[in-house]
Amino acid sequence: MGSPSFFVMYKENKYRIVFSDVDGTLLNKERELSNTTTGKIRAIKQNHDVTFVMVSARMPEGMLHLYQQIGLNSPIICYNGALILENMEGGFNQKNIIRSDSIDIEVAKNLFLKAKETNLHFGLFSENEWYVNCADEWTLREENNTRVKAIVNPNIDTQIDELALKKQPIHKLMIMGNTNAIDEFIDYSNHHFSKRITNYRSKDNYIEVSPINSNKAIGCEFLLNHLGFSKTNAVAFGDNHNDIEMIRAVDFGVAMENAPEIVKQAAKHVAPTNLNDGVAYTLNEIFK
Repeated sequence: MGSPSFFVMYKENKYRIVFSDVDGTLLNKERELSNTTTGKIRAIKQNHDVTFVMVSARMPEGMLHLYQQIGLNSPIICYNGALILENMEGGFNQKNIIRSDSIDIEVAKNLFLKAKETNLHFGLFSENEWYVNCADEWTLREENNTRVKAIVNPNIDTQIDELALKKQPIHKLMIMGNTNAIDEFIDYSNHHFSKRITNYRSKDNYIEVSPINSNKAIGCEFLLNHLGFSKTNAVAFGDNHNDIEMIRAVDFGVAMENAPEIVKQAAKHVAPTNLNDGVAYTLNEIFK
C-alpha cells in the first residue's frame, strides 16, 4: 500500500517512539538481529532521542538478549500486551511491571484439561516463567527460537493452583498440535470462554490465548499515555494478523513486505522484508 510523501512527514521530525514486532519483522531468518538493524536502532536512539520498544508474544526472557545486544533501556511489551515492563535493565524484575493482565485461574485449568484430553501440547506463561506439560518437539522448537528453557510439569493444573496461592498472574497460554484437535480446542474455548479470553491462531496447529482486555494496540496505547506521547508521535512495524490493531493505532503504521495482504492494507507504508532489513531501511528514511 502506498504512503504519504515521506519527506513532507519526515521534515516535521515528530516521531518520538517506535514500536516493533519481533519475529518476522525485526529478526532475520536465524531469528537474530542483523548488524544493520542493531546499528540503526542505536543511531535513532542516540541521534534523535527516539524510544524503541519491542512488542511481542514472547516472554521477557525471550527478548532480554535482544535488548542487551542493542543496549536498550526502554520499556518492553510482552505476551501481546498482557505484561509491560518499564525496562529490562539487569533482567526481569517485578518492580518494573507497569501493566499486567491475567487469564482467570478457572479458565486456565479448564483449557489445560481440554488440551490434555485431546493430546495437545500445553504451555503456560506467568511473568518470566514458562511451564509446559511435556518436553516434546513443540517445546524444543520454542526453546530454540526464543533461547529460553521451559519448566516441564505434566500436572500443570497443580502448577496453576500454586500460582493462584502466590497471586501470580497467568499472562499467556500456548497450545500446539494436530490441526483437527486444535479445531476442536478452539470450538470449546470460544463456546465457553469467548468473553474472558482471546484466541489467536497464527498457524493451523498453533494457538496463543490472551486475557480478553490485552492486545498489542492496547499495550502501545497504554505506553504512549504512560510516557506522555500521543499516537501522532508513534511509528509501528508488524508482519502478522495480531499486529493489525497496533499498526492502525499509531500515526505511521508499517507492514513488512512478507506480511499477508490484509496486514499490508491496514498500513500506511510497506517496508522491505525482515530478511532484507526492512525495519532498518524504513527507519533510515524516517530519521534522515
